[in-house]
Amino acid sequence: MKKKIYFFAAVLFVGLISTMFYSCTKEGPAGPAGKNGAAVSAEDQAAFDGADGSIGARLYDHPLNEAMDQDANVSFDASMIDYPNFFRCKSCHGWDLRGQKGVLIGKAPSATYPTAVDVDLYAWAKRHNIREVFEAVKNIGGRNSKSYNSLMPDYSPILTDAQIWDIVKFLKNVAHNVMDFYDMKTTGVYPTGTVAFSDIGKGGNAANGLAVYNTNCAGCHGADGTSINIYCQGEYLGDMFRDDPHEIQHKAIWGMPTDREHIAGGCNVPFSGEMPVQNITSQDIRDMMVMGQDESKFPGF
Repeated sequence: MKKKIYFFAAVLFVGLISTMFYSCTKEGPAGPAGKNGAAVSAEDQAAFDGADGSIGARLYDHPLNEAMDQDANVSFDASMIDYPNFFRCKSCHGWDLRGQKGVLIGKAPSATYPTAVDVDLYAWAKRHNIREVFEAVKNIGGRNSKSYNSLMPDYSPILTDAQIWDIVKFLKNVAHNVMDFYDMKTTGVYPTGTVAFSDIGKGGNAANGLAVYNTNCAGCHGADGTSINIYCQGEYLGDMFRDDPHEIQHKAIWGMPTDREHIAGGCNVPFSGEMPVQNITSQDIRDMMVMGQDESKFPGF
């Protein structure tokens, strides 16, 4: 009888240890398979290691325009060109990757804009391994036209596997935790909620920000940020620093692809509407965010 009790206790102990070990295992790029059981192969790891997260950031912004910037011969069907926002990652997930839980809480869908998703993509990507994220981005069998729900596009005919790995690298290793740059409070529920920002540029230094700005940004935006009417929609850089820090944290470092839609609409954006990747740090961005709160030095439109 004692042997049976000892054996049963030993089995429980081994099971407990196994459970504790698995629950503490971290899901990094080569972490354990998640709910769909996708395992990371050596080829996956090599593709991920060779990917460029800064390109992934620009593809996240606008996959169609970035793909066309990379290859002048690439083309897309009329639905994608006529309704580009329905095929942009940021349109459903937001510049902050929080979807309905972030800045998109008050962005209602329309004839030109899709429904935001109820997923915190920043947190989701950290919980899943690189194969799972790759498959989720590629989304074979997804929609191939505009949609007024949160169904995701099928990116397999839009992006190459290498470009999708760039996006995976962005989501896993490069994307910012936006709460490092500001505090954000949301009220209400999607799509009629509101968002308010505070402590923009957490821990930043305005003097350092101005030095970074003068070196990297003033040549295009001007000494006071008024050389470019952004998107030709009555917005200077000072407006963005104060009202759109969620977009600043992304574009200040990764830039943006050629702004084909606004150019086609008659917006004579200087420098062809494309902004290059900047050699700056997250602290540089915080410093410039604090700098940009001064309306006398960076006026609004």
